[in-house]
Amino acid sequence: MVLFNIWHASCFQVDYILGKNPLGMSYMVGFSTKFPRRIHHRGSSIPSIKVLSRKVTCKEGFSSWLPTSDPNPNIHAGAIVGGPDGNDQFSDNRGDSSHSEPATYINAAFVGACAAAMGQKQVVKLEEPADNLESMVSTY
Repeated sequence: MVLFNIWHASCFQVDYILGKNPLGMSYMVGFSTKFPRRIHHRGSSIPSIKVLSRKVTCKEGFSSWLPTSDPNPNIHAGAIVGGPDGNDQFSDNRGDSSHSEPATYINAAFVGACAAAMGQKQVVKLEEPADNLESMVSTY
């Protein structure tokens, strides 16, 4: 039988997202000094009207601001992006929305992991261990 420690797994996930990963990068915008600077987010990638002093149309947002390699002019602090690819690489490319876009389904999972990490240690029985969780399981 394999026992899976939810507390340990959730702490591992939170640590990974916040920078304890092969790239040493936080996938939460604004956390630490190394975080995504080119997130796929309209409010982050288009300058404020206080800076640009004119409206930006929807089309212009896509044609002028989305394709640039410049860092976002606005920091969307606390947003969590999709993160690295399967090889733990992250290109920090605004056009790569699957990795650089913050979304509710990504941020919600982080909140769940934090809640589990903050809660009591729980052990759940699994029928079979997952390959990538070997460091988090105990076999009895």
